[in-house]
Amino acid sequence: MAIKDILVHLGTGAAGKVTAEFALSLAVQTGAHVTAVGIAALFMPPPSADYMGNYEAIDEVSGKRRVAAETAYESFAAAAPEGVQTESVIIETIAPFAKDRFGKLGRHFDFSVVCQRAADADDENSIVQGALFGSGRPVFIVPSVHEGPARLGKAMVCWDGGIPAARAIAGAMPLLLRSGRVEVVRMSEKAEVPEELPGFNIARHLARHGTNAALTTLPPAKDVGNAILSYAAESAADYIVMGGYGHWKLTEFVLGGTTRTILSSMTAPVFMAH
Repeated sequence: MAIKDILVHLGTGAAGKVTAEFALSLAVQTGAHVTAVGIAALFMPPPSADYMGNYEAIDEVSGKRRVAAETAYESFAAAAPEGVQTESVIIETIAPFAKDRFGKLGRHFDFSVVCQRAADADDENSIVQGALFGSGRPVFIVPSVHEGPARLGKAMVCWDGGIPAARAIAGAMPLLLRSGRVEVVRMSEKAEVPEELPGFNIARHLARHGTNAALTTLPPAKDVGNAILSYAAESAADYIVMGGYGHWKLTEFVLGGTTRTILSSMTAPVFMAH
């Protein structure tokens, strides 16, 4: 399946610039259309004499947020390379519902591009969580320190045999086919049977699709997240493909430990699926 439709969360400030350049460069490489989403959170003032009954002031603050979202898209569209088609969607809702609205919108695209800065596991308004758990589609998460366009030369695929990892690989296949090198990385387990060749089947599957896939087995690690990030840096991976894990707690998805570590400390973009 070719990549033809990308959704990007267009935040304001530095985060918006990071995701904008990344998404537009992906569009150039894949020929995809890009829809940029701005969040204009409706202003919900605290109970105070300053805003009590002052609906004009409340509307003014919300209006400024919409203008900021519109301005961000204007800059985004102006930066789009020739031949890249873009359009704008503005989500206007109260802040706690923004992530859910973004996730539902993401169901209509090949994947979403979001910035790591919104990946705080304790942030109930996290756009990352909304996209990962609410869209049913993969999410390309860009580190806040990332500079320049998307680089697809070396892919590191994290394989644990789980459903999220399988979904991530399937969603990333068009990107993996563009990568000069694809390294399937897995963690060994103490009770493994060597004759079973864990990870061989998924590496063979990728090779049959035409990727230059190789299999690497890392030693067991107590902190899987940091082990993944360390090896990604050591092997000079341009991006990581992996499953994203979480569990339902009361009314909210909570990130799993490894996923939280990856999102908080990543320095390479991560293509993730739940």
